[in-house]
Amino acid sequence: MGKSKYKNVKSFYYLRNTFLLLIPRILYRLRLKSELNKLNDYDKEYIESRVNYYNKINHNFNISTSAITNKELRKRQIRNLVKHYTQSSKDEVIVRKHTTYFFDLYKFFSFFKSDKKLDFIFGDVTQRPNTPSVVKSRPITNSDNSVIMKLNKIRHFHFINDYRNFLDKKDEAVWRGNGTNSELRQYFLKNYHHVPLFNIGQRSPIVDEPWFKGFMSIYDQLAYKFIFCIEGVDTATSIKWVMSSNSVCVMPKPKYETWFMEGKLKGGIHYIEVKDDFSDAEEKIKYYSKHTDEALQIINNAHDYIEQFNDSKQERLISLLVLNKYFSLSGQNDG
Repeated sequence: MGKSKYKNVKSFYYLRNTFLLLIPRILYRLRLKSELNKLNDYDKEYIESRVNYYNKINHNFNISTSAITNKELRKRQIRNLVKHYTQSSKDEVIVRKHTTYFFDLYKFFSFFKSDKKLDFIFGDVTQRPNTPSVVKSRPITNSDNSVIMKLNKIRHFHFINDYRNFLDKKDEAVWRGNGTNSELRQYFLKNYHHVPLFNIGQRSPIVDEPWFKGFMSIYDQLAYKFIFCIEGVDTATSIKWVMSSNSVCVMPKPKYETWFMEGKLKGGIHYIEVKDDFSDAEEKIKYYSKHTDEALQIINNAHDYIEQFNDSKQERLISLLVLNKYFSLSGQNDG
């Protein structure tokens, strides 16, 4: 099997979503009622629990003066893209990245009437918004104004099929990543890069330090039994593909979460939980290297957890219900 199978094909994602922009919004709006009625086809209690997890607001609220309609959202994105392609800007990377956020929000926003407005924040959100707002990420605690949607999913929702068995992998732990976007990662690299059991290193940016080791593909990382998942600005992006693999995720208890509901993950059940300073990481990896039945059970539990995100129709329904609850509580009733 080729290494490319572990990569998301972004070109197809952009092509497909650009094509969807050409579909008249009225065709989406006519489907809203029938889509919401599909709740009866699923475990209603489970669906509602996820909706209320993503949208924890339980009181009426007012949108801000900055809230915009779907049409305004589209115009803003087009304006930003035109600016990006016609002039050099230090914000080029942000504009390009936020295009995926736009596509993912616009698709579900389009199911609702054109006068509906919402507040949203694109990018890595680590603080509680002052106004109830749609976000990709939020702190696990003090997050009641943060309404999670599945944004930038081409980057964050990347599951894989790992053909290698856990028992056939190296009895070591691996990590590669950006070493400058969090104090936690810097601490980890500086204090543990020398541990023989750990093949860890900074991938970028290039630095003259012993812990700089450059790029390592997902394919090569999957040769290891244990893979560290370390939060950067917000969540650890790698956690989804690691938990879908036949390696074990190793990490401190998450502080941030996305649509993946990292706040629901349990140490010793879905991943190997280590202290925030990683002082017990080597000991725990040695333990699970010897107690392989326990490691395999964690892998099985992780796969079971992943399974709930694999029903695309159910995911669409939950997304629509999250927005419907937002519009209802903000007095923009969608019957």
